[in-house]
Amino acid sequence: MSKTKTILAALLISTNFLLPAFSESDSKNLPSSETELVKISASEFTQWLAFGQGDGSHQLLWLSEANGGVLDGPFQGPMAFVNDRNGNLWVGDTLNARINAYSPKGKPLKSIDLIASARTAGLATDPVLLDLVPGAPGKLLVGDAANNAIIEIDLRNGQPRAFTSADSGDASWKQINRLHSDLRGNIYVEDVAMRRTIVLDKNGKAIRKPLEGQIGLAIAKDSRTAILTADVSENGRWQILTTEKPGGPMQPLAILRDDEPIIWATLQGYDGHNRLHVIYDTPSIRIYLALAKDGSVIRKYQTNLPEPGYDPTFPDWVDANGKLYTVKIASDSLNILTLK
Repeated sequence: MSKTKTILAALLISTNFLLPAFSESDSKNLPSSETELVKISASEFTQWLAFGQGDGSHQLLWLSEANGGVLDGPFQGPMAFVNDRNGNLWVGDTLNARINAYSPKGKPLKSIDLIASARTAGLATDPVLLDLVPGAPGKLLVGDAANNAIIEIDLRNGQPRAFTSADSGDASWKQINRLHSDLRGNIYVEDVAMRRTIVLDKNGKAIRKPLEGQIGLAIAKDSRTAILTADVSENGRWQILTTEKPGGPMQPLAILRDDEPIIWATLQGYDGHNRLHVIYDTPSIRIYLALAKDGSVIRKYQTNLPEPGYDPTFPDWVDANGKLYTVKIASDSLNILTLK
């Protein structure tokens, strides 16, 4: 197995961590709004963009096995997706070390060579893209597992930069899991090895103490922070806690509870209106929630559980307008689906 694929395999194993648990006393002041009170019919994702099997420079992947096995080809590995304000799609191509951009109609717009960017930024090893997020205006941030670094791509043809971990102190991390940013350009580095989040300014300098015990976060553009935790007082129930600013006291926001036990949950992130988006699974369905600032349910979609098969690291995302996206990979195609 190549060094790149060995690193990738280790990352996939390391992300299966348990969320921190809070005591029963922490749930006493939770809002009364509970998801089980909202009943809706099933919704279906519809196709937005489709990329077929092929060997062109803008093809997304090469799949040939019936079970979704991935062979060497143009687009591979866990992929990160993000939409910009114009609706263009930016896709992280991990094992080909590049970022491709597409218009809302699937037209290729741009391709960024991450190996060249990493070398220009002074990094010694070919990058392994783990996450891709917007940074300061006109910038993209790449979580690079191979160099344990953040690569900043300037889309206005500026010089790429790299932010690396300090040897010790508040700007030190051991293993990047996810990245986040806010309107100020601050960078939030989830360190899965140390189970904490590092907070940096737009130049990679620590601006506060690390957020100990906090990973799996959602960060809004105004810096509001949310975390999801299993409720030890009741099996199959989850709590969402928030704070106005990173490092502030966490306050109860909402409870996730359904007629069936919740077997998996995650924070999808905030949209441009500071609505928090949450996903959870029961044994029979998947639920997509949008929550207001006070924890009330604004929107709830029920869908079928995803079919097993090849799965990108982060297959679901939300854009600034609150539109939901997911990826389905099967046989000889990659389909990007949307749920308005």
